[in-house]
Amino acid sequence: MVPLSARESVLPIRIPESSVTVGLLGELRDDVYSADLNLAGEYAPCNCFSVYGDFSYRLASYEWDVTLHDQRHEALDLRVNGLNESYMGVKLVPYTFFGVDVSWRLPPREGSRVNLYHRLGVSPFGLYEFSRNMTLGASIEYFTYLEKQNFQQGDEMGAKGSISWKFLWDRDDYSGWKFDYVFLYRFRIQESENLNMERPYRKMDDLYRGFRMRVDAARYFALYGNSLGVSLFYEMNRGNLFGMETGHTLGLYAKFMFL
Repeated sequence: MVPLSARESVLPIRIPESSVTVGLLGELRDDVYSADLNLAGEYAPCNCFSVYGDFSYRLASYEWDVTLHDQRHEALDLRVNGLNESYMGVKLVPYTFFGVDVSWRLPPREGSRVNLYHRLGVSPFGLYEFSRNMTLGASIEYFTYLEKQNFQQGDEMGAKGSISWKFLWDRDDYSGWKFDYVFLYRFRIQESENLNMERPYRKMDDLYRGFRMRVDAARYFALYGNSLGVSLFYEMNRGNLFGMETGHTLGLYAKFMFL
């Protein structure tokens, strides 16, 4: 299955903007129910450059034990809380229709037991204003990992597409309804290696391919010359193109836009 990030936000492709986002979400993954608090921020001195950070704190996790034919399945000890992975990066948009996102993922603290390696990524993206209230986006992703304890995780590639649609929108006040849909497909292009082993036995046989998707419905309100949005979202946080097993996230967040 897809070893994607526990709390990597699947966000629509957009130009730089200054904002602060606070969210509360619930997640189901591998029969473990979790609650997270999410804080993200972006600062854009212009619409051609921004720096951003995305942080998540796992409040609690609860495992749901599954018993079938008097046998216990998925019996994992994942009752953890603490800081999840942290994401930081910069976004460069030299043209209104093209830009590059450079990111760095820091390993988690006590809030996660996956994605324990530093990850560096670069994602060139394009934007197309299909209509006055609809923007289409597409990007290509490439990620590489730093070696840790003689283990080298394999590089990954991916593609992402997004649609942002504004309904009953007031451009002057930045208020109205906004709907976002994002689809992300990612795959590992080379096997991870255990460098403690002799060369013929290093490969870990962990190639994968899978997808994630997210839908947001938000209502924005004008507030003191800026804008405040409240949004409900659903995310399929892990999918398999050739199977039925998935993971799910449902959340609510508030986003303050500095205009």
